[in-house]
Amino acid sequence: MDQEKGKKQPAREDGGTEREKAADQAAQPEEGPQNASPAPETSAEEPEGTAPEADESAEEEPGGGQEPEKPGKKHFFQTARFRRGGVSAVFTAGFLAIIILLNVIVSILGDRFPSMNVDLSAGNSNTLSEQAKKAVDAAKLPTTITIIGTEADVKSDSLLSDYGIKYSQVATLADKIHERNPKIGVEYVDLDKNPTFASKYSGQNLTTGSVVVATERRFRVLQISDLFDQQTDYSTGAAVSYSKVDGALASAVSQTNSEKLPVVAFATGHDEMYDTTAFQSVLKNGNFETVSFNLLTEKVPENAQMVVLAAPASDYTEDELKKLDGFLSGTKLASDRSLFLTFYPGQKALPNLSAFLKEWGMAVPAATMVVESDSTKVAQSDATFILTQTGVDSAVDLGAGAEAYENVTMPQSSPVSLLFSSQDGVTTHALAASYDSSYLVDEKTAQNQQASPKKASYTTMALAQRPMTVNGKSYSQNVVVAGSSPMFANGVINASVYGNGKYVTDIARYVTGSSNNDTGVAVTPVETNPVDINLSQAASNILGVGVFTLLIPLAVLAAGIVVYLKRRHL
Repeated sequence: MDQEKGKKQPAREDGGTEREKAADQAAQPEEGPQNASPAPETSAEEPEGTAPEADESAEEEPGGGQEPEKPGKKHFFQTARFRRGGVSAVFTAGFLAIIILLNVIVSILGDRFPSMNVDLSAGNSNTLSEQAKKAVDAAKLPTTITIIGTEADVKSDSLLSDYGIKYSQVATLADKIHERNPKIGVEYVDLDKNPTFASKYSGQNLTTGSVVVATERRFRVLQISDLFDQQTDYSTGAAVSYSKVDGALASAVSQTNSEKLPVVAFATGHDEMYDTTAFQSVLKNGNFETVSFNLLTEKVPENAQMVVLAAPASDYTEDELKKLDGFLSGTKLASDRSLFLTFYPGQKALPNLSAFLKEWGMAVPAATMVVESDSTKVAQSDATFILTQTGVDSAVDLGAGAEAYENVTMPQSSPVSLLFSSQDGVTTHALAASYDSSYLVDEKTAQNQQASPKKASYTTMALAQRPMTVNGKSYSQNVVVAGSSPMFANGVINASVYGNGKYVTDIARYVTGSSNNDTGVAVTPVETNPVDINLSQAASNILGVGVFTLLIPLAVLAAGIVVYLKRRHL
């Protein structure tokens, strides 16, 4: 028996690992020095294959013949190394699956909830402003935003791309408006396939790129010029693109939801020298309704609260002036009302209109212009583009404070003279004035004024008021005179660098008694860069699906496989 034990020792040393030795020792019963039981001998006549493999290997002479198979040897797929690698692979695959799933979920949620998308556009032009959010939240009626064009063309920026316009911003902000207020829906109409849609809005000049915002009360059509604008940078001469989509959409929603809007009537028929389209657009954005009428042949609209005379080239008849006087003093309309006049130094003398204004304590000298001598108080390096002071008379509170109207410019402005401060119930107030470094230029002094200018501050916009009572309630009659008609031009009133748009809107609200109407939206143009204003839908899909959903996870998977293979061979 001792001999047999001696034979087994080399077998363990040659064929087994230290771990296997320990296992064998643990499996053997503990031997005492005296009563150890001998292991039963294997009979030579025992059938082949019945002996344990370990015994066969134990009887094999060292170095005699083929190397015996090591006890407990396992296939590679059964080894601990494989198990550890398998767990790592499963973990990596599961992790990648989670990443891909999260990307898909985020992509779906991004389409369902546009506000989740990060706005990387210039000036955050793809994000609703706080003013726009307020107007959208206030909408109570079912409202439809209809974009004229196919959804694919709009979201891929193929629409109007020839003009350098990133039109997809319209769809982006419309979707965010819908997300914020589900009562506001978004639709797309292709006029080629649905020509009858335009018939609902005859006379509105619907074209591809127009937007119709409608409720049961009214509708408003936004043209491309209401949504985007291009202006010239006078310092470089380059064209600069601006987006007005945020304010335009929000103001249209607000306007179509408002129960009642103050009406502003623009008088025609006197060869008005300036286009009032931009002025009307600003008023609409401020929750005014605008109409036009011929003062010579038509009556002043009964629901009008403000009548605009925009730089007339010819004088008014006595009958027309009686209509204006009757409009200001009439009692059918229980509200404040106003007459708003704009002038221009190039106008001819208008004696009838001048006599009318004299009764209101104001006068505008013909062929006279305010010029600024201080280059820091002008715009566009032009001495006639004067920057003005607002809030000149503390008795007139527009509600926002003078500091809210920065860089109000009044190009080529006539001076407005106040003939008295109070007379016959009429009080006069200066609304805006030039700085005391300005001077006057007229036909007589244009040649020699530069040598010894008489510098002073000149009123450039004025207000005359008279109280009235209708049905026991107090209202006011207002006459506003602006010495500058160019201040209402599109390149000025809608320019983000000037405060003209907000200033003019607040004046209109003040003189119509609608100052408490805070749902209107002042459209602030945002300068945009064609490169970074917005990713097209196609580019967004490539970036979202191609890069984040597929490319990055595959790169992580490849890196995991490489690491696994390296560790496998350690």
